[in-house]
This record gives sequence, structure tokens and C-alpha cells, in this order.
Amino acid sequence: MSTLLQRVFLGSLVLGMGSWVVLGQGNGSPVKVTILDEKPVVTEVVLPIDPTPGVNFSPSNLGAQIRTVQNQTLHLSHFPILFVDGQIGQPGQAGGQFEKVNQPLPKTAGGKPRQGFQSVFKQNDLRITLTAELIPTKPSEKEQKRKMDSVLMRYTVENTGMQPRKFGLKVYMDTYVVTNDGCLFAAPTVPNKILDGIELKDKTLPDYVQLLQQPDLKNPGYVAHLTVNLGTAIEKASRVVLSRHGAGGFNGWEMPAMQSMGDSALAVFFEPKEIKPGGKREFGYAYGKGVAVPAESEGRVEVQLGGSFEPGKIFTVTALVKDPIGGQALTLELPKGLALLEGRETQPVPQPLTEIPQSVVLWKCRVLELGQFPLRVRSSSGVTHTKMITIAPNQSEKKDAGG
Repeated sequence: MSTLLQRVFLGSLVLGMGSWVVLGQGNGSPVKVTILDEKPVVTEVVLPIDPTPGVNFSPSNLGAQIRTVQNQTLHLSHFPILFVDGQIGQPGQAGGQFEKVNQPLPKTAGGKPRQGFQSVFKQNDLRITLTAELIPTKPSEKEQKRKMDSVLMRYTVENTGMQPRKFGLKVYMDTYVVTNDGCLFAAPTVPNKILDGIELKDKTLPDYVQLLQQPDLKNPGYVAHLTVNLGTAIEKASRVVLSRHGAGGFNGWEMPAMQSMGDSALAVFFEPKEIKPGGKREFGYAYGKGVAVPAESEGRVEVQLGGSFEPGKIFTVTALVKDPIGGQALTLELPKGLALLEGRETQPVPQPLTEIPQSVVLWKCRVLELGQFPLRVRSSSGVTHTKMITIAPNQSEKKDAGG
């Protein structure tokens, strides 16, 4: 390494992929530090987004009507059924009132526009906020961009009162794909089968359910996707029932799994649970053409290191988060031999304070001993960044001192 490069890298931030050998942390340093950036472990491959909408949608009570871009039908009725302290019904049938109806969504923290709407319904001290938003989906192997062709239906339920409240959510959909009122289903947890009259739960509960225009896995026609796993920040459905339209009634809780007989339907269940005063639950699913990508994967993280890696001295871990998302948090994981001095192990990502859509999370740490250490920063988006730090005696310094 040239003298100029030594001056640039000695004791400086270590960035990017690959390995840098730092010959000491300053003049006469007793240690040599090698830092290797391992490939981030991600839940999804992040690709650019094609902003052109791939589906159309419009508000409907505390739900939405979703169609193809050619305005072809992707379902008939589609609505939530609320379980509030034992009362079961659609919004408004058992009391309650709307506080907001179909309000436009605010921009992201980075100033990006969002396509969708928000409605707020209140019943028995429970404030239920629906956010319906057009979101990107997984690309196919041949595509270079993600399509905006699914609608995220996110329900945030807050207990604003002083008493515990029990709440559950069932989403009923009278299914219809383009030309077929009796469309059937497929799921990756039940491979190579057309599904008709089945309950998917536990091990058979998939990340998504396919709705097929034609009941032929090799020639299905238009395939719509109901995504029920949207990452750790949104509660996953407990079960999905594939059944016949009208089975179990429109306002009851249970829905038997019955063969469709030419008129299919499904229900997505989030089972009733107690919400303590001041507490909340967040549910979510997405419906459209593609399989939805968790929104949390949009908060990109870059990890930088600085300071001194000599035992007993202080180094810093800085996480730069581009366009952070609401509720995003970062966790620093240190192995034995490294100690956390300042900053909580898990920290929320603050919203940007400037026009640049970037936030900073900082930790101060100390090296306790020589060795090899995997330092990890985990994002609530499901992405983990690892830096492998090797701290060894600086043999060149010893040789210079002895020569």
C-alpha cells in the first residue's frame, strides 16, 4: 500500500464490499486490522421500481375495489368483518363512526409521493386506520424492475381507552378473476395441486395464495396473488379459508371450507386478541397481480466503522439509512471481545431532519481483546449487514521497532 493510501485509510471509515488491511491505527500502532464486508443477508433482492401502476383500485367502505389496468374484475365483494368485544359485523353495523374517509396519503419522509388513501373508523375506544397503498412486487427472473401491481391493505388498530379491548379481523372476498366467478386456487405449501374447499393454516399457511383464471396449473390464464406475509412489522394472517361464496354468511366469524361449485370465495383471518390500553395491533395483506414485497425493505442501510480498534480504545459504528420507513429499527449485535459503550442495542431510526432523505444511527464501542469478530447490524426490514473484523498484532511495527 502506498504512503498516500496509508494516510487515507489509517484510522478512517471502512466502506464498501471487500477487504481492507489497515496497517495500524496511527503511527506506532501495535495492531493490524482487517475488515471484510460480507454480503448482506436480505429477504428480497432490491431492484429499481417501474412507477407505472399495474392495477387499478378505488375506496370501498373500510376496504378497496381492485381491478386490472384494463379494468377487468379481480373480485366482486371485498370487505372487512370486525370482531370488537364479541360484536361481529362490517364497519358501522354494530355502532361506531368514521373519523376520516378516503384521505390521500402523505408523502414519504424522503418526499416521494404515495398512491392510495386512508380511512379511520372508531368503535368502543378502538381506532382502526386502513391504509390502502399501491406497492411494488417481486420481479420475475427476466425482469429488471419491480412492478407496482399490488395493493397493500394495512390495518392499524389502537386502543385509545382505559379498558382492555378484544379485536379480530376477518377479510371476506367474493373471488372473481377476469372471466371466472368460480376461480380456484394454488399455494406453494400445497404444491402441484388445484385447491378448492380447504383451510390453510400452520404449516400449510403460505406467504401467498394464487387465484387462477383457469383451473390449470400449466395454463392458468390471469393469476392474481393474495400476499399474507409482509414482513415482521405487519402481523401475518393466522389462516386463510378457500370456500364457496356465502358460506358461513357475510357477517359471521367462522367460514367453513366448502367446494366452490362454480362460485368461489375466501376469507383471511386475524384472530381476536386483547389489546391493552394504549396498545395496538397492525394487520396486513396485499392483493393484485404480483407477490408483494415487504415495505420495510425500502429503508436501505449502509454501515460504516471509524475510530481506533486498539484494545481499550473506542471505535464507532454508524448506520446510514436512506429514505427510512415508519417504525424501522436497527439492532447492533456484538460478539464476545467487543463491548457497547454508548447507544442502546436496538434503536429506532429517526426521520430525516434535512431535505436529504437519510437518517443516522450511532453506537460507540470498545475492543477488549485481539481476535476475529463478526459485527452485525440487523434492520427490522429483515436485512442483516455483517462486518468481519480481524484484529492482530502488527508484526511490521514490531519488526521496525526491533530493527
